[in-house]
Amino acid sequence: MQKTPLFEKHVAMGATMAEFGGWDMPLWYKTGQTAEHKATRENCGLFDICHMGEYIVTGKDSYAFWQKILTNDVTKIVDGQAQYNFMLNENGCVIDDCIVYRFNEEKWMLVVNAGTQESDFEWLCKNKLPDMELKNISATTGKLDLQGPTAPKLVAELAGREAIEDLKFFRFAEDVNICGINVLLSRTGYTGEIGFEIYCDINDVVKLWDLLLEKGQNYGIMAAGLGARDTLRLEAGLPLSGHEVRPDVVATGTPWEFAISHEHEFIGKEALEAKKGTVFAYAIVVEGRRKPGDHSKVLLNGKEIGVLTSEIISVSLGMVPAGFIRTDTELAPESEIELLNEKGKSFKAFVKETPLVKGTSRKKMASML
Repeated sequence: MQKTPLFEKHVAMGATMAEFGGWDMPLWYKTGQTAEHKATRENCGLFDICHMGEYIVTGKDSYAFWQKILTNDVTKIVDGQAQYNFMLNENGCVIDDCIVYRFNEEKWMLVVNAGTQESDFEWLCKNKLPDMELKNISATTGKLDLQGPTAPKLVAELAGREAIEDLKFFRFAEDVNICGINVLLSRTGYTGEIGFEIYCDINDVVKLWDLLLEKGQNYGIMAAGLGARDTLRLEAGLPLSGHEVRPDVVATGTPWEFAISHEHEFIGKEALEAKKGTVFAYAIVVEGRRKPGDHSKVLLNGKEIGVLTSEIISVSLGMVPAGFIRTDTELAPESEIELLNEKGKSFKAFVKETPLVKGTSRKKMASML
């Protein structure tokens, strides 16, 4: 397994480590997943995300390249803006979900998931256009996610209020100085809370981690692992690559169709539109206190209609089970369904609108400083 530069830090902090996307990553620390989740919702959490992949695309064809590769419409973003996207295969299924950053019309960055890093790069190389360059900078890029309501105050103390006070949702700032460390500061994240994804030179990431944890004590900071990241993202109504979005599942009928624009041509569009109405994804809350179990069957009036794709114990909803399901049947909010696990045990559940928990991600920056 690969290790991030912070591996020794995680071990020293008593983290429970596990394999994720080919990387040895912290699931939680001695503080525990529930405490880390609450810290991020109420104050701020710090996540090691150095396992993610980053690519730089430059050249006159880069603009046309993204319109071909990505489902969202990059004509709708301006310099200094990021955009959530899917990359589809020819069958209209999701190779990966990703975020594209526009520096200018001829310079962009794409951030992808850890487990698909190599295959994503191969896909991009396969489909590149003549007048463009594609560079994988993953090995030289460090990435930390600082998420939660007090994150803006912490960053304002370290980088200066002027560095972030005008930073809107899904915008980013280059060359921000955090105590001598040059970073790209992006107002993005995967928790539903206001916060930042912070990119820096891989050689600076340990120093940045220590600095944020030290200075963040006044803001209730807590190091958080992948366990809390998963519960936070599901409560926020966001998909997990390999679970809700997969290369064998068509990207239609989901809460994430805002990432798909039908106004331009992209790889997989024809297949995607042809399969519309054949598959659906929903958030659910389960009655009781126990999770049904991965891959439980979804039943409606006794008929099997789908599968449970993710499940958590939702901290913010009072420690009740919640999750996502994929079905071949369209369901209305509050529809009652049955989940049947591998042991034959039945659970009652209800379809819910997303997000399950509304966070602070879209609040005005000034109100959080």
